[in-house]
Amino acid sequence: MRVTKSLRATSVILSALLLVAGGVYYVPPGRTSQEPTPTPSIAVHDEPALSPSTSTETSAHQELSRVTVQVTTPRRQTVTRTTRLPGTIAPWYQTTLYAKVPGYLKWIGFDKGDAVKARTVLATIDAPEVQQQYEQAKTDYNIKKLTFERLSHVWRRNPNVIAKQDVDVAEAAARGAQHVLEQRAALVDYTKVRAPFSGVITARFVDPGAMIQIATNSETQASPLFTIMDVAKVRVYCNVPQEEAALAKPGRPVNVRLRQYPERVFTGTITRTTGVLDAATRTMLTEADLPNPDRLLQPGSFAEVEITLQQHPNAVVIPPAALLTEQAGQAVFIVEAGRAKRVPVKTGLDDGVGIEVTQGLQGGEQIVVVGQQHLQDGMPVAAVAYNLPEGQLASQRY
Repeated sequence: MRVTKSLRATSVILSALLLVAGGVYYVPPGRTSQEPTPTPSIAVHDEPALSPSTSTETSAHQELSRVTVQVTTPRRQTVTRTTRLPGTIAPWYQTTLYAKVPGYLKWIGFDKGDAVKARTVLATIDAPEVQQQYEQAKTDYNIKKLTFERLSHVWRRNPNVIAKQDVDVAEAAARGAQHVLEQRAALVDYTKVRAPFSGVITARFVDPGAMIQIATNSETQASPLFTIMDVAKVRVYCNVPQEEAALAKPGRPVNVRLRQYPERVFTGTITRTTGVLDAATRTMLTEADLPNPDRLLQPGSFAEVEITLQQHPNAVVIPPAALLTEQAGQAVFIVEAGRAKRVPVKTGLDDGVGIEVTQGLQGGEQIVVVGQQHLQDGMPVAAVAYNLPEGQLASQRY
């Protein structure tokens, strides 16, 4: 029994040694021992060879990594800086007529809305005292003139009869009487109220029979007769803010719009300015003179005044969305050879629709309008056309 166990142990040890030394030759079921076992072969290359499908996948990956942006080309156009301000229309001339001599209103021939010519008699005043003073001055002048002529005639014929001084005194008296007569004649003429210029009567304050006081001392105690305006030409006033006052110079184009004529634009230029700012409002009074042959511009009307402050023709203009404002300055991204390129720029006028670029662009580049916030210099991009609608100028009604 012991011998048997010893032999078994010895056979196990020998089997293990044979397995370690030579390995195990295993024949799978269904195969014979005569069939050779295939030996795997390993091919060694310096670089792995890519199949056509692998190359297509790499190209597709690169396309997916591109950032899609919308681009457009800068426009060449005239860019304008304008300002819109509230304005007031005033007549070219306006005056209120008062009486120069006292009396009763004898006749009045015109009323509100009547057009009159210069020097037309509008009304007459009955002033008998003024007429009597004129007649007295006329008589006094005639007698003094006659006295001077007689003395002068005698002195020329016989200088020894009267002194030359008497002749000179008589001449001075005659000239003094003549001046008084001319003064009284002027007062008589003032009894006729005349239009100082051609225009339209816009107000009438008295009726025939009214007692008229003179306005030489105080207008508060005298009653006005008429108000007359010359509206063949009008003045348009507006107040330009301090930051734009330096640009509002005579000769700048002006467009005037009125609410009663929404489709009509009246054009002109700045005629004059005060040249100084009002300390209370920090604005400068600006005036534009416009012809008014059709009487459409009514004095007292509210107007919207648009002043062209600056105008640059053939400027390079880009959409406002394309501009990047950073600490380093302003810049835009352009697309060159499928990659984004950051270009520093300097800007000029901004009309709300486009921004003028004064430095940095030539006008033929493809500038990025949408998607530039995620770009870096040199990043691959896929450019498509900018398809957002164009902006329009804002219009503010006062």
